[in-house]
Amino acid sequence: MSSESNGTKPDSDTPPSGPERRPSARAPSAWGAARDALAAVRNLEVLLRSASVTHRTILDLLPELHSSAGVLRDAFQGASAGESAASAVGSHGGARVDELSRLLDEAADPQAQRDRLATRAHALADELEASADLLALLERAAAPMPTEVSIGLIVHETARMSGSASGRELAVRLDDASQECVVKTDPYIVGSLIVLAVGSAHGGGADPVVVRARCSATEVTVVVEGAGPLDQQHPVVTMRVLPVVPATEQAARRVADRIGAALTVGGARWSVVLARAAG
Repeated sequence: MSSESNGTKPDSDTPPSGPERRPSARAPSAWGAARDALAAVRNLEVLLRSASVTHRTILDLLPELHSSAGVLRDAFQGASAGESAASAVGSHGGARVDELSRLLDEAADPQAQRDRLATRAHALADELEASADLLALLERAAAPMPTEVSIGLIVHETARMSGSASGRELAVRLDDASQECVVKTDPYIVGSLIVLAVGSAHGGGADPVVVRARCSATEVTVVVEGAGPLDQQHPVVTMRVLPVVPATEQAARRVADRIGAALTVGGARWSVVLARAAG
């Protein structure tokens, strides 16, 4: 178990009035082309599973899909030349793009098992999106947009907004005893860390997962871990999470460090500690 924090907190002269609402990546506009490419990969799965879609139709779409793979490859290769966290994520994403290219080559074969290819396309789309989300989050953390907001609002809005995302649906219990205490941070970044923590905790064997928010005189702590018998009293929400790719924890630590938060990871338990806003 370890933690990282640089002890600094970003500031802003004109903070927004509340948690920013933006679509998945969960991505800045610079990732628009990559998002379109990911949508094309997800569409491939649908086409492969549809008995009404002929092989000729899939063949006609393969050049466009190869082009989409090239867009993703360029995005991940660019990240591979960056700092260590981004480089690790970019390397993983690039390897998945190579696998996607092989899948497209196989899809050209009229004798290929389309259901098997569709299952692989689904898994690849999830991993590619998870990697793109991490890179977008690292990019956002390099220039955070802090505002004063209650930690309870961040937790509840994160749960609500994740329902429209990709990935698996997980039942998550919310134990919010934060007494509406306020932090000054980028709510989008903290919410994204919570989603990563939920996915990691579940992947580590926690089922169901509980998100706890606690407040002291000087700091706020959000803990994500396996729920116990006493947690049955807490409300259940549904959250969607993407796969935990190999560089997830490294990227999360870098993100937390950039917003002045202390991230501690131990097995299926994550905690994020933020300074409480003055006043």
